[in-house]
Amino acid sequence: MFKRILKWVGGGLVAIVVTLALVLGLVLLFRTEPLAIIPGGRLSGEEVTVPVTDWSFTEQYTTVTLEVRSSDPYSVNTSSLLHDGVLYVPSGRGGESRWAQFLLQDSNMRLRVGHKLYKVRATRVINPMLIRELYEVWGQRYPSQAGRTAEEIAQLWFFRIDAR
Repeated sequence: MFKRILKWVGGGLVAIVVTLALVLGLVLLFRTEPLAIIPGGRLSGEEVTVPVTDWSFTEQYTTVTLEVRSSDPYSVNTSSLLHDGVLYVPSGRGGESRWAQFLLQDSNMRLRVGHKLYKVRATRVINPMLIRELYEVWGQRYPSQAGRTAEEIAQLWFFRIDAR
């Protein structure tokens, strides 16, 4: 009798796991918004048509969302930082990041801050001194990002964000 109960419990657990896997699969298949670290597609939000000259409002947000590759939208959540009045977004994985590679092909993207979407252009920062400064600002704003080795810092990519 105990074996029968265990079989029923095991069967029930398998059914629950299979159901959850199917539901998660459907959610991921039909999503448009990125989900935590899982990329998404075309972003929703209120389009802002006036070019932004002051990005200081972004400091109240810990996460922004990027939409790259307009022909087949690909969106991700990431951090941002403001340095000397200029907005930057980091790619912690540098060139290994898929979205960063898409930006090298086409620098035009949409940036969502809160519920608003901005048409922007991203330019990769290549100045090593500026990269070091940006890393220090990033580490202050996001302490979990501090403490990288010089080699790890050299692998970071930062993109300057400009309105278009």
